[in-house]
Amino acid sequence: MSTRMVLSIAFVLFVVLGMLVYVLFEGQRADYNILTSTEEYTHVGAQLFAANCAQCHGPEGEGAIGPALNRSEWHAGDKNYDQNAVFNFIRNVVKRGQHSPQPGITMPAWSKDFGGPLNDEEIERIIVFITQDDWHQPFHYTATPNFVANIPPNSVQKKQYPSTTAEVLAVKNPAKYGEANPTAEQKKALSDDAAADEKANGPAYQEAQQNTEKLRVLLGNADPAKPGEKLNGLKQLFQVKGCINCHAIGSVGTTLGPALTEVGSRRDAQWLNDWIKNPSLVKPENRGPNVMPWFKGNNRTEFWPMQPTIMPTIPMTDQERQRIVDYLANLKITDVALPQAGPATGN
Repeated sequence: MSTRMVLSIAFVLFVVLGMLVYVLFEGQRADYNILTSTEEYTHVGAQLFAANCAQCHGPEGEGAIGPALNRSEWHAGDKNYDQNAVFNFIRNVVKRGQHSPQPGITMPAWSKDFGGPLNDEEIERIIVFITQDDWHQPFHYTATPNFVANIPPNSVQKKQYPSTTAEVLAVKNPAKYGEANPTAEQKKALSDDAAADEKANGPAYQEAQQNTEKLRVLLGNADPAKPGEKLNGLKQLFQVKGCINCHAIGSVGTTLGPALTEVGSRRDAQWLNDWIKNPSLVKPENRGPNVMPWFKGNNRTEFWPMQPTIMPTIPMTDQERQRIVDYLANLKITDVALPQAGPATGN
């Protein structure tokens, strides 16, 4: 056999061997790329979930204001997992939003196509995170609690301590200013009278200033002009008990758990007392909304089970719990009629 033929055969074998090696390693590289892409999507998705979703659905997807998302059939390793069905379902809900039967609660549209803040890629990353069953990640991305801001007064405190000149005048002269349904003329009269009283440093203005101070001390909001002041108001109680390490009340706190700013519009005092006393004893069907999305109006036909809550039982006296409940139960959007508690209604 000639040298040329030997070299030709060797070259062909080298090419074939090279192709086999390429195919082998290209397959491994593709698998690696898929793996790293999923990990990266899960990582970023967890950050987006913590910033936008955990407050309603719980940091572990256990359900809170919104339904539980930590569902076995949504996990990529579950035998009943259908990626196309799950991705399409979650994508539609996230992009377009969803009605809720709870007062003041509606899942907003998150897609920029429907006026929301997220683009399609960000939504896809959230969906990948939800389906990867890696629910410890959002804890790493929760915002640092804001302890500096003031907690707001609730509806009872606002009525008890009217803290603007107009509010004082309206309380003292309800017939003159139209109470809850003032006419345009009455609104103008109230505005003009309040401006005149403030200009004259009048009695309504003075009372409003006094009420503002009483309310500040009652709530426990610090006065920057009094750095050495010692307060024992509601804010201190919420801070000592750790409530605002997880929840937001107005601008205070953080977004790990559901916002409490308007919690009285969806939870009554009895529910709040039972929950704070021992969250683990509140039945899943009474944690609401506990409901499958895409129902029409309030006609709910299928319910999703809530997952165990991560909220601990916080040691406190009955008096401390009552103070917290009295405050939270009256944090409302407006005075609303709450639905009756029951297995199929939630709160």
